[in-house]
Amino acid sequence: MSARVVRRVGGGAAALALTAVVAMAQSPADEARLKKLDAGAKTIDVSQYAAEQQRAYKVFQAKCSSCHVIARGINSDMVVPADWERYIKRMMYKPNSGISSDEGRTLYRFLTYDASVRKADLLRTALAALPAADRSVAIERIKAVNPAFVAP
Repeated sequence: MSARVVRRVGGGAAALALTAVVAMAQSPADEARLKKLDAGAKTIDVSQYAAEQQRAYKVFQAKCSSCHVIARGINSDMVVPADWERYIKRMMYKPNSGISSDEGRTLYRFLTYDASVRKADLLRTALAALPAADRSVAIERIKAVNPAFVAP
């Protein structure tokens, strides 16, 4: 290899390493927020959830706890379906996440359902803050996994 190629490869590797370090660095506010989430409840009582959601909870426990404490997802204030979709996709693309497309859909359906049951008041507040078109889409997506959800 020529010195020019080595410099390019070496420079690229250094840039990649620097990018990884910068991406891992979090602001003190983010660190405090995550610490609070991580210290919260560690389980969800899904005994009253439909069988499909009880099975999905096991996928949630297995997949999400492979990268961070499960309490982070349980205690998140994320409740709008589009936010869960974006977050799950981001997690799917992380190295070694091992989350398949089918598992991603299962996680999305579970987290959307769970938010509509366990965090319904927070969800209604978040929905009320959305523009009308976005709110309609979100409600439709929630009702697809939880027809009993009462929208604001």
